[in-house]
Amino acid sequence: MSEWIHSRYVRQPADVTVGSRPVRIDLSVRRLYCENPACPKVTFAEQVPGLTVRYQRQTPLLQRMVEAVGVVPAGWGGARMLSILNVALSRSSVLSQLMRVPLPPLVTPRVLGVDDFALYGDTYGTLLVDATTRLPLTLWEGRDAEHLSRWLREHPGVEVACRDGSLTYRQGIADGAPDAVQVSDRFHPWQGLSRRVQDIAAVHRAACPKRSPPLAPPGRSPPSQRVAIPGMRTAWPSDTRGGCSKPCTH
Repeated sequence: MSEWIHSRYVRQPADVTVGSRPVRIDLSVRRLYCENPACPKVTFAEQVPGLTVRYQRQTPLLQRMVEAVGVVPAGWGGARMLSILNVALSRSSVLSQLMRVPLPPLVTPRVLGVDDFALYGDTYGTLLVDATTRLPLTLWEGRDAEHLSRWLREHPGVEVACRDGSLTYRQGIADGAPDAVQVSDRFHPWQGLSRRVQDIAAVHRAACPKRSPPLAPPGRSPPSQRVAIPGMRTAWPSDTRGGCSKPCTH
């Protein structure tokens, strides 16, 4: 810590509201000389613990609130939510604060989910998911067995690997975690079964009978086959003799 004062200036870090009213902070801080001659930073600003953060215009308390809001609604939604709390921040500021949030430490799951996803066109990537918490772990471009086996060797402890029917993933899991049990999830068997049924139906479509005309409702005959019965009166919306179809009240 240096005591060689270079200058002073006023910082106004934004803080959370109090009783729905904005809080203004005028903080006089010192700029100090660095006493290490090998340091490329000639001067630096002092920080007040719990009130200021280097290169930030918000207090740590407000930063934690912006991070919490940014994780759920993200950009525009987070900015609108913060405006209700009397915190004026743009969408870019919310996303910038969200990108600075440190990622949680990666814990090797007991049950690992492995699947591919399409990036664009014929370019695919690999996604690893914790099958217990359903949270993503990592992803990379491509779906080769060597990359998967290397990740498994660097993160031992996977007991069950849930994958699709890819032979590439099967080989990568067998090389990286040979003791892990390889299983299939619920989606891919149903997907494979539905595709197989569709292929069989397409092959035998010509052998299926043609669609028959719809049958008339039971108890009624088509209008062309109706037979007039003597003495039977048909009810119409408006009687042809000038009467009213509704019951009269006069």
